[in-house]
Amino acid sequence: MKNFTVGRDIVAILNSSEEIRASLGDKIFPLVAVANTTFPFLVYRRSYYTPQTNKDYENEKVGMEIVICSTTYNESVGIADAVADAILHQETDTIDDIKITNINEDFIDDTYTQKINLEITLK
Repeated sequence: MKNFTVGRDIVAILNSSEEIRASLGDKIFPLVAVANTTFPFLVYRRSYYTPQTNKDYENEKVGMEIVICSTTYNESVGIADAVADAILHQETDTIDDIKITNINEDFIDDTYTQKINLEITLK
């Protein structure tokens, strides 16, 4: 099932962006950042799975949340913008399309966060 490995494709897409690599280096983590990680960093997780089938059509959709964390608002927004540019409508061997379905921001424990919700259509 491709839905379990979609995170690898997302990380590969993000790592292909020079702007994201310059901002984050290797600080892209599934679910939770490693202890003592410095800002900024990015965390991603699958949020839902929806199989869609009928007699003429079969596909799978996976929801994913990407959260950018930073000590400054402008940096968090800049990285989120680079992530959106890098990821929107990308295609891989397993991904047919990526759409942004929602964005929101917050300030928690002295950290600015930008959350990007994705809907990923698998091949």
